[in-house]
Amino acid sequence: MLKKKGIEPGAGKASYDGRDSFMKAALEAVTAQFTLEAASFYEYDEKSGLLRLRLRHASGVSFEHEENLRPAPGSAAARALETLEAASSKGLGGSFLYSPFRFDYCDPSGGRGVVPCFGLVRLERSPRKRGFTKAEGARADAYLRSYLRDYYKAEFFSLNRKYEKNVSAITELTEVFATALRVRDSFKHILSGIQTYFGFDRVRLYLIDEKNRKLKGELSADIRGQIKSIAYEEIPLEAGAHRFADIVLGRSSGAFMERYKDCVLYMPLAVQGVTIGLLIVDNLLSQQRIEPQELAMLKSFGGQIALAVDNSRLFDKVEELSLYDELTKLPLRRYFNQRFQEEFYRAERFKQPLAMIWADIDFFKEVNDTYGHQIGDKVLKEAGRVILSNLRKIDFPCRYGGDEIIILLPQATGLEAQRLAQRLSSELAELRIPVPFSSAKELRVTMSIGVSTFPQDASTMDALLEKADDALYWVKSHGRGKIALYSDVAEEKKKAEAAGGTTNATAK
Repeated sequence: MLKKKGIEPGAGKASYDGRDSFMKAALEAVTAQFTLEAASFYEYDEKSGLLRLRLRHASGVSFEHEENLRPAPGSAAARALETLEAASSKGLGGSFLYSPFRFDYCDPSGGRGVVPCFGLVRLERSPRKRGFTKAEGARADAYLRSYLRDYYKAEFFSLNRKYEKNVSAITELTEVFATALRVRDSFKHILSGIQTYFGFDRVRLYLIDEKNRKLKGELSADIRGQIKSIAYEEIPLEAGAHRFADIVLGRSSGAFMERYKDCVLYMPLAVQGVTIGLLIVDNLLSQQRIEPQELAMLKSFGGQIALAVDNSRLFDKVEELSLYDELTKLPLRRYFNQRFQEEFYRAERFKQPLAMIWADIDFFKEVNDTYGHQIGDKVLKEAGRVILSNLRKIDFPCRYGGDEIIILLPQATGLEAQRLAQRLSSELAELRIPVPFSSAKELRVTMSIGVSTFPQDASTMDALLEKADDALYWVKSHGRGKIALYSDVAEEKKKAEAAGGTTNATAK
């Protein structure tokens, strides 16, 4: 909730936070001013003729109370209601002064507009103390009437303050949502903005995964400002699977929602008539009622929230497309450079092995020249599929350029990298790319692969790349379609040099 602060009425006698809060302050003030044991606020129901006790202040404590009284004809309470003048009485229960009031107040929900309030304030003293003299009764009545006159002034300032806060909140939240279109962690900005300006116990965001027909949890923000992932929550988007799914699908939400309707709001998020998610705000912990004006204000932001969420998802999609190759689904070189630095630093710090595979598709230029780029694209697409299906979660492949592919293998030795390379080579060799217009009707694919390792072969990032490239060049110089570890290549070079030969050949 937009937190409300007390405001001093004209005479500085009380703070205003609605009718009941104002009456509470009035009871406390008159009790202190006239040395009373207690003071009670009764609202009069003219239809039923009952006085309904709403608030009572006694022994230094103010509390809500429910009690219905029917004033006896001719009693002090009845006379006060009839004449609208103060009346007193004294009996075994003590001395009482009944001060009538009548004023109008604004319905906080906004639904009933200006509402009349008619009733009594009963001032009480114990039998052991003196009763109310006529003069004292007049002073007490005048004091309360003066206090109630301040109610209008206090309400005006309060409503004005609420209006200013709403305008401020609208301005600041709009800025939050606008900013959210440009930042990576936009969902956090949106949820923290809502939680900050409304003060709900909890705010949760779920988004629809159309492909898998699920409602997936994103984030939850609590009253302490902590934001947590709720990605573990996945709800089938089917009728009856869960009340969240029913709400998104526009079906009945069941008894739970009816039971907690005053402290929970379920707000489907839609863009151009298409539901993209669900925003849930609640006060289930505090059990504090969500005020109608807060609901109305939050709902007024519904379109902006949905648009911000949708745009941030589109932003992430665009960013993803800028980091991944659309054809092979492999990360691009600029993304690889970032991850390479991270993985190499981790390997150095924790003294872990790091292997690199550098591969390219044999005679790929000839494939493009002979069969066209459409067939070449099919070859790359199939190569990407084979690679992605064989990697661990921690491995990181990359389309380094053209038909060149690099794979980082954290915590992997040269032997482990060689085994992966052999699997990739075998699966690629089994591929048959259809080429209907050729005599063979199909195309077979092979791949040359070089492997280097840290720290065995290289101690720097550049050296690791260079050694993998050297191993790849050696394979291409010795018939292609094979796999070479740099350590083996280095050994072969030493043997060749010792024999007076050469390791170089022209790579085609």
